[in-house]
Order: sequence, then C-alpha cells, then structure tokens
Amino acid sequence: MKKSSEGVLTDDASRLVALLSGRGETPGSLAESEWGRLIDLALKNGVSQMLFTVLKREGIAAPEAAAERLRALHLASTVNNTKRVHELEKILAAFERERITVIPVKGAWLGDAIYNNIALRGMADTDFWVQRSEIEAAKSLMASLGYSTNDSRKDRPQAMQDELMGETCLFKKGSPMVELHWKIFAGEWLRHTSRIDELLILQRTLPLKGEWVRQLSPEDAIIHISIHLAINHQMSMSGLRALLDLDAVRKKMDVDWSLVALRAGEWHVATPMWLVLTMLQCLFGDPKQELPLQLLQPSLVRRRVIDRFVSPRGLAEGLEIKGPKRFLFLFIMVDKPLDALKLVWRALVPDRTWLTLRYGMQEAPRWRVFAQRLWHPLSIVWHREI
Repeated sequence: MKKSSEGVLTDDASRLVALLSGRGETPGSLAESEWGRLIDLALKNGVSQMLFTVLKREGIAAPEAAAERLRALHLASTVNNTKRVHELEKILAAFERERITVIPVKGAWLGDAIYNNIALRGMADTDFWVQRSEIEAAKSLMASLGYSTNDSRKDRPQAMQDELMGETCLFKKGSPMVELHWKIFAGEWLRHTSRIDELLILQRTLPLKGEWVRQLSPEDAIIHISIHLAINHQMSMSGLRALLDLDAVRKKMDVDWSLVALRAGEWHVATPMWLVLTMLQCLFGDPKQELPLQLLQPSLVRRRVIDRFVSPRGLAEGLEIKGPKRFLFLFIMVDKPLDALKLVWRALVPDRTWLTLRYGMQEAPRWRVFAQRLWHPLSIVWHREI
C-alpha cells in the first residue's frame, strides 16, 4: 500500500490499534478529551468491548469519567450478548436434536469459538449456514421456536433471497434477527465472478457442538471473513472489527496460509483476499511473516488503483464506500478480466431470473418484463446506485 499521509494513522487511531493489537503500547497520560475521542473511535468501529477488556488486562487506568463510560458500555454489551447467547444455544441444541447440519458463522461463531467471552464480540444478527436440501426443515424448526419471515424489503424480496441470495431472514419478538443461508458466499458479485465450491467447504467443516453443529475449517473461515468484509461490505461497516476478528482467528487456530492462497486463487477471489490481508498486516502486523501477500497480490497498476479506495487510515476511521464509487471498487476487486466484463454486463442487463424476482414480475407478461429491462439501466443512472 502507498506510504502517503492517507496511510498514516491519526494519533487516536494509532493508540486504539496499538491497544487492540496487544503491542504493549499504552495511551500514556491522556487528557479527558483524548480519552473521549479514543472511546468514540472504538464505538464507531464496534470495538468498545475489546477496548475495555484490553485496558483491564493491561492495568491501564483511565480517568474516572472515561472509565465509567467504558464500564457502562461493557455492562450493556454483556447483558445484550447474554440474551443473544442464551437464544443461540437454544437454537443450536434444536438443530443438533433434529439432526440438521448447521454451521454458525460470523458473530455467532466468533464470540464463543474464538473470543471465549460473550461480552467481546457483538452480534447485530445471528447467521447460520444450512444445506439447501435442508433449508425447509430448518425453517420449520425455527418456526417451532417462534420465528417467522417478514417480506418487507423491496430491494430484497423474499423470493429473490430464496432463489438467488440463499438467505432467509427470520424474526422473533425480543430476539435478534436470524439469517438462514444456504449459500455461505452470497451476493451478485460472487455469483458472477467467483468459482467457489461450497460442497467441498461443507465437507471440510469440523465438529463444534456435536456432530450436527459444525464450524468452518480455519482456512475457509479466514476466507469467509475476508470476502464478507471486502465484497459484501466493501471494506466498510466496522472494517477494523473484522480485521480484529481475523487477528483473533489466526492467533487461536492453526491456519495453513498456503492453502488460503491456493483456494483464493482457484475461487477467483485473490484480489479481495490480498487487500484484506494487506490491511491486516498494516494495522495488526505479521509477526510470524506468514501472510501470503506475494502469492495473492494483483498487478502494480491495480494495486495503485486500489490505494485510491482503501488505506489503513481510512479503515481505522470508519471507511464508507458507497454510491457509484462502490461499483467501481467492486469492479477493481475482480480477478479475471472476462469476469469483470461479465459483472458490468449483468449489472446493466441482468438475467431474467434476477430481473423478475427483483421487481416481483414472475407472472408478468413478456412486454412488461421487456419494458422493465429497458428501464433498469436508466434506473441505475437515476438513483446512482446498482
């Protein structure tokens, strides 16, 4: 990555990253306002729980007001996550009892399997990967636990989620949203540009809480977290927390990094993997010199273009890539030129399945579908969004 001022962290970000990475550096004698900014930045990145734990572990004393604020945040996180973990355990026990294979991912997996502390890793929702052949059985199981669907999102109709996105959102009063995924690598970018064999991923899963409640292999978990950050979230939405997750996974699990690079190349996701691991190196280091950056890196020209979108400083300060810039970023993330052309083509001229499901036109006459196809690229220009 470039060494310009955009790559240099602010003092607040530098302190936060140093504390989270366990480098042994301390904030020193900070003013009350500086502690306030440090906590604000931690909140913005979704890592305030981790900051509290690090300060306590290292014996670093904050001023009374800042310490009280951190304790309140930690307590709120503990209470919130206790409820979520209790519900999660009920769900997983039901899957194990009914012999339905389920793989918790993201926060549902990280909080228990990696952090071993329910207060450390928050969960906005709960994500499970379920085989497509068992998705209806999984829905029935969730219904027996009081969950139901809510088909209210116009941009993601349930029929479209079921057919293409592999995602069903389930709701229960007083509980976090549960997402059942029959595709663990979902989204239009991945559908059109990647070559991921999810059957092999499933065969490599390991027992987590019994025979039917399983977890991803270390290498597949690393790739999943990385691709979710780079592609599904475009390096935005608590990117620093995702890097902290990766740092925690590599410290907890025995990762074969040559396998990570091999699979990323075979799956056509080497470029986003390179970007995420480069940010991991920049912010959290590579003490064992094991990250396969040389095996993954794109051409020098593409690296320079990527620098225009993402820097360590931007990521630490809460990067947000949106609007037309979002599509340009996703375009530059594609490994193969032909896949990049396909991505552009399908953005402007979507296939019939996507078009009819997206606009709820499964039963519409041909002329209506044709008219919608003509309007679709104009809609992109009008709304400045894909």
